[in-house]
Amino acid sequence: MKLNRSALALLPLTATLAACNPTPTPAAPDPMAPFTGQTLGWAACDATILGSDNADLFSELGSRLQCADMTVPQNWAKPDAGTLSVSLIRVTASDSKQRQGAIFFNPGGPGGDGLSFAPFNAYFWANGDTSTTRGANLKKMTEQYDLIGFSPRGVGASSRLYCGSNELIDPINPPAADRSAANVNRMIRAGKLTALACQKNPLTPFINTDATARDLNLARQLLGDQKLNYIGYSYGTWLGSWYAKTFPEHTGRMLLDGNMSWNETMQDAFGLQPAAFERDFRDSAAPYLARQNAYFGLGATGTDVYTTQNELEENLRFITSRYIVQFMYGRDSLPLIGVVLKPAAVLSSLIKAKPAATTNELGTLALKQTYFPDAETNDLAKQLALLFLQIREDLRNPAPTPVELDTSSSVFRAVTCNDTAWKSNLSAARALDDREARDYPLIGGASVSNPCLQWKGGPSVQQPKLPANMPPVLMLQNELDPATPQEGALRALNSTPSARMIFIDDEPQHVAFPYDTDCVDTPITEYFLTGKMPSDKLTNCAALPLPGENAVVPVKTQGVIPMARKRANDTVAKNLKVQNGALCVATPTLSAQSLREQRVSYARDEARRIIERDAQRIFTAQGAYGLQIKPLIMNRCQ
Repeated sequence: MKLNRSALALLPLTATLAACNPTPTPAAPDPMAPFTGQTLGWAACDATILGSDNADLFSELGSRLQCADMTVPQNWAKPDAGTLSVSLIRVTASDSKQRQGAIFFNPGGPGGDGLSFAPFNAYFWANGDTSTTRGANLKKMTEQYDLIGFSPRGVGASSRLYCGSNELIDPINPPAADRSAANVNRMIRAGKLTALACQKNPLTPFINTDATARDLNLARQLLGDQKLNYIGYSYGTWLGSWYAKTFPEHTGRMLLDGNMSWNETMQDAFGLQPAAFERDFRDSAAPYLARQNAYFGLGATGTDVYTTQNELEENLRFITSRYIVQFMYGRDSLPLIGVVLKPAAVLSSLIKAKPAATTNELGTLALKQTYFPDAETNDLAKQLALLFLQIREDLRNPAPTPVELDTSSSVFRAVTCNDTAWKSNLSAARALDDREARDYPLIGGASVSNPCLQWKGGPSVQQPKLPANMPPVLMLQNELDPATPQEGALRALNSTPSARMIFIDDEPQHVAFPYDTDCVDTPITEYFLTGKMPSDKLTNCAALPLPGENAVVPVKTQGVIPMARKRANDTVAKNLKVQNGALCVATPTLSAQSLREQRVSYARDEARRIIERDAQRIFTAQGAYGLQIKPLIMNRCQ
């Protein structure tokens, strides 16, 4: 068969065209598609999602309260290498036509569970005093924003992290008192075993602030919001600033309250705490109790009260220091320092007078003492005296304890060790402990037990640098915050050109918002409603008077303002009880006439207690308390 000449002429051209138009290769699947393409299945929450039955609160919020679980990559660097679940709760904006977006909350830690912030704040803010600008603005925020609480990866209702092992930790004596080589070596071993236990868990490397910031950004995307608005407390300031530095173009209105030195390292931030707690107790709490010497009888000057603590019998001094640290987190708990210090002082005198007395004999003597002028607090002091004697007996006859951290403490350890490098070696940490045990005995003397000093491989992520387009952030800081000291907060402020700070003079508690003054709350709420930032780099606001006082006493002058007159039936220990070997707060009885007011107060107090409880628990996890001592956390009575 003969071929047509014209057909032959077309053969090279046809071959050329075929070569220029190869068969398309299918595009590689997007590894992020399963995550960015998911739909959050918002549905009614189980009433026990917050750990107890909150059916009444949930009923009040109605269909606006919703729960969802978000699927996130276990490893953001390799999205196809496994998944985790992050739990979310939201209360939708009550006026959808005015919705400006969502506000996410984080209570701190790291390791704090912020899930309950959404319902508690939504109820408290919406039902507060709207006769003031600040109160009206808080209500508007619930109208214009979805409020979202979440359990960060590793804790709460999200995929959990656990650090534990079979090894036993040798008993550790009070670190500030026992500086022997044997006790220091026991602390070093405790740190080593804790680091090994955490790093045996394959999830540990992926529990870090960078991953949580990326989880937040995914949640923002799935909500359909262009920018993320945020309120973070304590470690939440570290998380919020990390997000802003990583996703500046997606950062909206952000309040950072109780600031870590978030442009530095974890070691820099936590290294400030021993001096800050000592200063706050010595210069603020002790003078406060001295001004109420007629009731507490601990000394007429701050120096007297401070000396009372430091001259207690060794074990009692260790016990009371745990409570003092806990109560310094909240201004309303400051009188409780006196409640625990008085029976300890009486017990210490009994022990020194009768050094050979048994625990039972001391208990009999303690029950015969008078501690306070009112019967209710006096009875509580007797219960505390017996409790302290039991704890003292355990301290004098310690037993080894297993390497066992709860989820919050496990996440605390993972994040603090994974985020930034810890440069000190054990020798340097030991020398630091010797100085801090002498100068800051309240919590000093135990940094050598920090597992981060023996964390293999160093951090698992790289801390972001401050970008050129760092968005504006609003900071709130208490002058005498013991857990996030002003020194670190001011360094964060001064190193961030776009940041502004509201600074509360003479305020001793940890974090503040809402603070219930126009100077503090009005500019913050207006910022969230309008985007307007304070014009000044630093704005100073006056503190509120401390409990029972009618004026603010400047801390530096140590002045004396008489306490407001106490009625005969007033008690310092209202609703405070000893239960299951710890202090707790009893839930007040709700009367029909004040049901809404009581619920508003409960929601407000619970939101505050979340921050304090998580801060206290996490602080215990640092090892400063000796790992054989269970936390003596004040919580809701069961």
